[in-house]
Amino acid sequence: MRRLMPAFAILALPGLALAAPQCPSVADTPARPAAVAVPQVGGQPQPRPIPAAEIARSPALSRIASQGASVFDIGRPEDQHGLRAVYARNGDHFRVFYITPDGGAEIGGVMWDASGHNLTRDEVAPIRGTIPTVVLHGQGSSRSEPGAAASPATVNPVGRLSAASFGLYGRRDAPRVYMVVDPLCPYSTRALQTLQPYVDAGRLQLAIVPISINDYENHGASTPAAVAMLSAAPDGMVPVWRRIMAQGHAPADGAVSETAEAALTLNLDAAHAIGVRGTPTIIWSGRDGAPHEEAGLPDDVDGFVAGLAS
Repeated sequence: MRRLMPAFAILALPGLALAAPQCPSVADTPARPAAVAVPQVGGQPQPRPIPAAEIARSPALSRIASQGASVFDIGRPEDQHGLRAVYARNGDHFRVFYITPDGGAEIGGVMWDASGHNLTRDEVAPIRGTIPTVVLHGQGSSRSEPGAAASPATVNPVGRLSAASFGLYGRRDAPRVYMVVDPLCPYSTRALQTLQPYVDAGRLQLAIVPISINDYENHGASTPAAVAMLSAAPDGMVPVWRRIMAQGHAPADGAVSETAEAALTLNLDAAHAIGVRGTPTIIWSGRDGAPHEEAGLPDDVDGFVAGLAS
């Protein structure tokens, strides 16, 4: 049996958020596909809606449902180390919770096994719109992987982000990977930490595109943090971001450039244009020259880096 890594915490459920691997955008925009009330994937087993009477018998499920969420079963306790996996959806936002055997407490977040494999991602991947993975094959055509959210087929995400405001981190001659981040999103922070060894080895260059989508979770701290990053020179954005990570907010002594707020607006427009629904989102060119876009980091980071355009 796989051992469970302690990668989650008990939550008080202030609201619903994306389970993994992103911090979600809080509001719909015209550029984003509309949410569906009940996830559907043709030919795939569907999550079982949990009846209201069953929810009422569980304090944990009752707390989740009290936030206006619809709750579904997605995993068996014997597969989840005695915990019951449930999927909660509220509009365009969702989260996975693991319910204790007595039904009294909920654990919100991501479950990883001892090898570092993301078990939560496997559970939600068949549900449409949860793990968007889009591969574009030239202008005007696209191929979406199972469970993928739609992305505008006429927009080349690499080309669109090349005109955004971003910081550069890594060797100039290394393959470039664009990473759309919210500076206070923990998944964005984890992605930078994961890719750090590859940057250090000269195997990729990160183009960090700051946006702000997590203000609703951190009382408006993401926007000034993103503005602080965009006030820095391209090679100074990551150092500013590291200060933000350490402090949990924008540096109080940082100078704000006159163009930073406009740059943030343009970055948000670019993110919406390519269908970004959470951070981090990574965009890159493969060896065949085709642009790729994926929510969060791939599970096989070594394989992802090996497939970058040289």
